[in-house]
Amino acid sequence: CFIGPNSAPYMLHLGTGPALATLNNLAGPITGFFTGPIVGATSDKLTSRFGRRRPIILAGLISTWIAGMLFASSEHLLPKKAALCFAAPMYWVMDVTINILQTPHRALVADLASEGQQVALQVVFVFFMAVGNFIGFSIMKIYKVPVEHMLELMFGICLLNTICIAVQFSVAKERPLCAATGVPRQSLCAPVVDVWKAVKSSPMLLYHLALVQCLVWVGNTAWNLYGGQ
Repeated sequence: CFIGPNSAPYMLHLGTGPALATLNNLAGPITGFFTGPIVGATSDKLTSRFGRRRPIILAGLISTWIAGMLFASSEHLLPKKAALCFAAPMYWVMDVTINILQTPHRALVADLASEGQQVALQVVFVFFMAVGNFIGFSIMKIYKVPVEHMLELMFGICLLNTICIAVQFSVAKERPLCAATGVPRQSLCAPVVDVWKAVKSSPMLLYHLALVQCLVWVGNTAWNLYGGQ
């Protein structure tokens, strides 16, 4: 909820046109379609001694720090025109890293909950997501013009994520997955192909729900980007 409303204004601040600044927000849904299944499947099969979710979350956190700080500091590192050319693709990279960071968290909740706790804890998970969205949006109010202080705000957001993940790692204890023998290895793109096959054979109701969800996000995105203008 922090980067969404600020991405287009920040691109405008760097000198891009309104149309390109808005189109750059396609990064989220496009990268998420591929990153989510690939990261999820990789996490499910991970046999690290640190668990299935922790290494992916840590990698996502580190990469989000790097991509986020590079994106937010582009105008400080480069001349204005070069900063714009650097920030636009870096925003796509940052969306990938955010998806890597986010994807394993819901799975971690499911791993640690008993069968009878699954629904209740997923509701709690969504509730805390809403709290995080509120905090992320509220942080923007620190400065009168947030895009002029993108570096400071990004640093604060990354630091807050680091603190929360440190608490999570100290509380959530994972059991490492034992490597299965005799199971053929899948390609990296297999999860995306499986999603496509599942969509093709899904009932019409799913397409109806997908359309409703699409329209909800169109309205939500339009409100976030243009409601304050």
